[in-house]
Amino acid sequence: MTPLQVKYESQKKILQTLASCLEELGIGTQQPGGLCCPLQPIVPSPVINGYRNKSTFSVNRGPDGNPKTVGLYVGTGKARNLVCVKANHMENIPLKHKQVAQCYEDFIRHSPLDSCLLFHKGGHWRELVVRTTSYGHTMSIITFHPQDLGQEALATQKSLLKEFFTCGPGAVCALTSLYFQESTMTRCSHEQAPFQLLHGEPHIFEEVLGLKFRISPDAFFQVNTAGAEALYQAVGELGQVGGDTILLDICCGTGAIGLSLARQVSKIIGIEVVEKAIEDARWNAAFNGISNCEFHSGKAEAVLPQLLASWEDARPVVAVVNPSRAGLHYRVVRAIRNCKSIRRLLYISCKPEGEAMRNFTELCCPPDPGKKLLGDPFTPTLAIPFDMFPHTVHCELVLLLTR
Repeated sequence: MTPLQVKYESQKKILQTLASCLEELGIGTQQPGGLCCPLQPIVPSPVINGYRNKSTFSVNRGPDGNPKTVGLYVGTGKARNLVCVKANHMENIPLKHKQVAQCYEDFIRHSPLDSCLLFHKGGHWRELVVRTTSYGHTMSIITFHPQDLGQEALATQKSLLKEFFTCGPGAVCALTSLYFQESTMTRCSHEQAPFQLLHGEPHIFEEVLGLKFRISPDAFFQVNTAGAEALYQAVGELGQVGGDTILLDICCGTGAIGLSLARQVSKIIGIEVVEKAIEDARWNAAFNGISNCEFHSGKAEAVLPQLLASWEDARPVVAVVNPSRAGLHYRVVRAIRNCKSIRRLLYISCKPEGEAMRNFTELCCPPDPGKKLLGDPFTPTLAIPFDMFPHTVHCELVLLLTR
């Protein structure tokens, strides 16, 4: 079996699981092969090697025991066989990302400061994120645990980093942006621990379907740009959007899906939790001359119910949701379900077998006053898998739900 055939079989299993879940709820949707709806062939990625526009490298002990190894984790903490391996052999990571990772490793190996393996055991040097675009831009974000260093000592480290990447051996990376984040937590937003620009431009730029997009350090952007173009075009076709359609883009990131369809619809409404991403989305709209859109910053579970509670617009609404692996918050599902204007829903999931499965059943189950799911149930209508992650077992699934 080819990798795509293997992925196709796993997507079939997901749709079979959903069909079984719905059957238990008394909803018979079964199609041939025990699927809940027709499954189209996988849309292949236009680029197979080096397609990732964002890579996250950890810092930990390598196979040789060196605690200042920059790479990817192999093994698990639970099995106590966790080791950090260089990413040189990874075919989905571009050479530029590997180059920056190697330079960062060289820098921290010459630094008198330790790497931070466990927060409570001290150490400072933490992960590296590298983002690149088709314009040739490269953004690097270095995470650093300050422990009890004073402002002066921190300033010294920042200037050493800047010097290394601008005039030292790291200058070969030709960084567009170098960011530094002092973080005492595993993951921090800009609001919790600001991204400090040490060198270069505050943003990098990418082009998708003829539109220019601005990208901030922590803004979500599909990791496979060429694959994203195919995905967004399919969303427009599946949504059957027209001149009077309102497109509700939930978890919209920098606004890419909505803005790429803006010319075909009446209005775009985007919602996103990352504040900087919303600033990017507004900039992207203005720069590309798109005015039929509005973007709301905040958690979808807070913004969406409020937005839909007073909904009186008679125009047809197509909703697109593209949540993280954690899926949609229950309040978001409830708001979508209870808004009669939403007849078509496109659920884009990078992990449909996970929390998304719970969302699918909540959207498709019979009305349940106890759970405040009062609107008509949605029906799975069509599924299209996209090979957004070649060289891995993962797939992006677009599930069209209608009612």
